[in-house]
Amino acid sequence: MDDQRKDAMAEVLRNTAAQVAAAAPEGWRRARVHAYCGPSASGHRGAGYEMPDGSSGGWRIPVGGLRRLYKLSGASKADLTVDLAVEPSGRFEAVTGQAISRDHSGRFLYVLRPDTLPREPGADQGPPTNPAPAGDPQEAVRLFREYLRRRADLLGEEELLPDPLDPAERAALLAAFPGDLPPDLVALYGEADGDDETGLFHNHLWFPLESTTTFIHHRPERKWADEPLWSMPGDGEPPGAIRRQLSSPRWIPFATSTGGDYLAVDMDPGPAGRPGQVIRVGIHYDNAPVYVADSVTTMLRRLVEALDRGDYEDSEGYLDVYADLPSYLDDSRTYWRGEAPIPKKPRRLQSLVVDKVADLDLEPVRGAPHLRLVALFGEGPVDLSPLREVPLEALRLELNAADLSPLAGHPTLRTVTLRTREPVDLGVLRTFPRLEELELADAAAHDLAVIGELNGLLSLTLPPEQWRRLGKPPPLAAAGLGGDPTPGQVSEWAARFEPGEELGGCEYFAERFDA
Repeated sequence: MDDQRKDAMAEVLRNTAAQVAAAAPEGWRRARVHAYCGPSASGHRGAGYEMPDGSSGGWRIPVGGLRRLYKLSGASKADLTVDLAVEPSGRFEAVTGQAISRDHSGRFLYVLRPDTLPREPGADQGPPTNPAPAGDPQEAVRLFREYLRRRADLLGEEELLPDPLDPAERAALLAAFPGDLPPDLVALYGEADGDDETGLFHNHLWFPLESTTTFIHHRPERKWADEPLWSMPGDGEPPGAIRRQLSSPRWIPFATSTGGDYLAVDMDPGPAGRPGQVIRVGIHYDNAPVYVADSVTTMLRRLVEALDRGDYEDSEGYLDVYADLPSYLDDSRTYWRGEAPIPKKPRRLQSLVVDKVADLDLEPVRGAPHLRLVALFGEGPVDLSPLREVPLEALRLELNAADLSPLAGHPTLRTVTLRTREPVDLGVLRTFPRLEELELADAAAHDLAVIGELNGLLSLTLPPEQWRRLGKPPPLAAAGLGGDPTPGQVSEWAARFEPGEELGGCEYFAERFDA
């Protein structure tokens, strides 16, 4: 950044610091603002005045100048993070940057290689055992016509649908589409070009063929800021039907709830799935797509059967058909959180969170076939040996003490967070062949030299003092700074790394305003 632009940013920060000081309550000792500004939004992720008794909060802190700072920084597509500390004396310090962000836990994250992300489990799953689509185009057309006829009988009139496109137009769109659609869905487009907001399919609006084949309706981006190793998709129901991944260009939405969720055909299913199966994706399903049916044909059959059973409601000419559409709101036995004892039948369990581990016995989960995430809180230690026999990928231990040795050689463990009062022997980390992420609190390590031997590590989070003790950091894709560091400590820490070409580094300011 050139000196002129940095001077202009310093002036904006000086004015902001003066505003913060002017609004401060009597007796304040320090103000802290963690703010951000991006192409479409700005705000703060925490702000407060520190009082002599150690309390903070309760007062509104004015945060002005964010848009101006964003423009002066270069106005990239990434949010600009602004961390500002203000003192009554008129001194303030700040650190800004696009590559640095502050997450919900207060951790500072420095993304060094945004395109280097952990491999998704779905990439390692094999092809479907049965590669043939389960749908039947002729049966789908028959069911579609029957469904429309039954709806017309109930409503007292036919629902007008858009005429199908000319066969040559349909063929041209399908030929230009880089993927494939299942034959039964293609056949339905020979009956109508979508449903013109009728909501035929589980009250989802069926897209016209051009929309289905031309537009990318939903494809979330994976980012380090979203904690990719802690938010890896689990196994859906039935297990292995949907690939364990955040999204796929071969998950093709064909109908929308209008609330950010979609029905999609899955043309790249997991080993237990079938090409053309129907799944739910969208803003409520980004970490857990939900299986609906093995085909569009089966989905239609269930809708017809629901009408046969009388499972519908006519709401002023709008027909709601209740065909048991699976939802993220359904009761699930895949996630459990509570105090010991834990469930004794954990066959479907994928995530286990125990808030008070006193007398915790993990033996019931030994051999649990889908348990991927475990988080334990309380006094400890806990015998972790039963976890050696589960496909564990993420482990968080916030205990007084912890012993990792029973997990030696664990083949699937990918991320470990240790927040313990007593130091932990980290030597066992060398034996985890897939370890990619490590987070340590202040007292959680005997020997930090072990970290330099973890060749597969992509992300490392330490408090300031441990970063100083570590010396030269390993080659990382993302680095985290824990604790409650000052802007100066954030700047000192960030200077340890080579800034990435895309998002750059950060800028540090230590100035005064007229108090």
